[in-house]
Amino acid sequence: MERSTLLLKKHGPGQGWLQSAWVHLPPYLKFFRPPFLLAIAYYLGAQAAFSIGTLSDRIFAPFWPPNIILFCTLALVPKSHWWLYIAAAFPAHVIAEPMPAAQSLVAFGTNCLVAILSAFGIQRFLREPPWFGTLRNAAIYVLITAGISPAISALGGAFVQIVGGGPIANYWTYWCNWSIPNALGSVTLGPVFLIWFGPRLQGTRLTSRRKTEAIVLALSLFAVCVIAFHVSVTVSSGFLPALLYSPLPLILWAAIRFGERGASGAILVVTVVSIWQNLRASTVFNAIDPGTSVLALQIFLLGVAIPVFLLGAAIDELRQSGEATRKLSGALLRAQDEERRRIARELHDSTGQNLIVANLMAGQIQSLAPPSCGSVIVELKNILEGAMKEIRTVSYLLHPPLLDGGGLSIALRSYLDGFSKRTAINVDLNLAPDLGRMSPDIELVLFRVVQEALTNIWRHSGSRTAEIQLLRQVSKAGPQIILSIEDAGKGIPNNIRLSTLSERNSGVQASSGLGLVGMRERLHQIGGQLEIDSEAGKTVIRAIVSLNQETD
Repeated sequence: MERSTLLLKKHGPGQGWLQSAWVHLPPYLKFFRPPFLLAIAYYLGAQAAFSIGTLSDRIFAPFWPPNIILFCTLALVPKSHWWLYIAAAFPAHVIAEPMPAAQSLVAFGTNCLVAILSAFGIQRFLREPPWFGTLRNAAIYVLITAGISPAISALGGAFVQIVGGGPIANYWTYWCNWSIPNALGSVTLGPVFLIWFGPRLQGTRLTSRRKTEAIVLALSLFAVCVIAFHVSVTVSSGFLPALLYSPLPLILWAAIRFGERGASGAILVVTVVSIWQNLRASTVFNAIDPGTSVLALQIFLLGVAIPVFLLGAAIDELRQSGEATRKLSGALLRAQDEERRRIARELHDSTGQNLIVANLMAGQIQSLAPPSCGSVIVELKNILEGAMKEIRTVSYLLHPPLLDGGGLSIALRSYLDGFSKRTAINVDLNLAPDLGRMSPDIELVLFRVVQEALTNIWRHSGSRTAEIQLLRQVSKAGPQIILSIEDAGKGIPNNIRLSTLSERNSGVQASSGLGLVGMRERLHQIGGQLEIDSEAGKTVIRAIVSLNQETD
């Protein structure tokens, strides 16, 4: 009783009752829910094809979604359940496509054959979802679902019209009428289902801005396609190619910006609009008979869809490779920091302590040794004290212990004091009073940026002064940390500065700007960015880090 009350409060009277009823359904009824949904989708897919348009025989359509719906379902469920979904699709097929029994059985059998061959092929060669993400997987998908499976199933599908009274002499024409719509559906509608409704690759979730861009792009592509395929018969034939390829820039935009998801969606929009226009009015695909016009349109759509889909796959693969490289770079930087921390601890706790003991023992030896050995022992003690200072300095440079305990502000003040003594460079530090503590990752990255920037000033710039500012500000993107390091040296060469910011480093540029590249990569790992303004007499290195994703 309490559970029903909570459901009513959460979903309202109607939804709460439905939710409660579903929760209390027997398991065997829940088992039949997905096949039932498939049957509905199969029927709606057929009605969508009829709404877009069919050929004059009302049997074949230039674009047939039900087979793709069945194929995608079989691809996403275990093989042991295939029979259940095929059985559920049969009544939907009979209701959606009323025809004589013999024709209906042959049509349904070949529909199931193309779906089974395609689903078996991608499960066999692509293993498991997500099916795409690489150019190789996309090429295998196209070969199986748009090549082999439609070609084989069409050997039986051509008999649908023959059983209905069509002449056997037109067998290969019927074969084309059966295979090409299935191939077209596989490269237009199939990727949409498998990409948009299947498991997603990491990093493919769209932000609000990207969603807005996708909606604007889809509406623009729809409008351009409607205009291009509608007015093409009213203009001079010399302008027909320009109208025909007018959607291409938007298609490429979708593929480049959104990868396979954008490419498949754009191809689907072009396919639906062009077929709908072609079957209702004369368009650029205007031959002597309607069948030839539709065939020309199908070949055109296949010629556009396949390379654009492969382009989207290549872009996704490139992005995944870049993301993997960035993750590897971040892992290497984290491993480097952990190793620095370990070595610093070993130097401080082990080597440093051993040197202290050695210095104490040298003092004891001095009291026991003859006076003639006094100068040697004093020199030995001086060497040991110098070694202890160097060990402490190296340990601090590797990983300052104050950074973990006292925070970035205290660690910077301590580091800059030692840096100025070692290098005779006067460093002015300005910290915002409201700076506060940040996450350990952000504090470590900012400390490393300061450390690397000051090292570059000491080694390369020739400046005897430096100024560091660390501020917290609020922008449109949210709270940010702004770190700037300025010097009055000879400046950074343009080739190194540009190659660092554009992430293209090779040869001498890479070795000369390695410190800057390290800054950029470290900042990238925490969602920050690096800016460099440099000219003779003034160089400013600026690190901008957003605190929106900071976890305290």
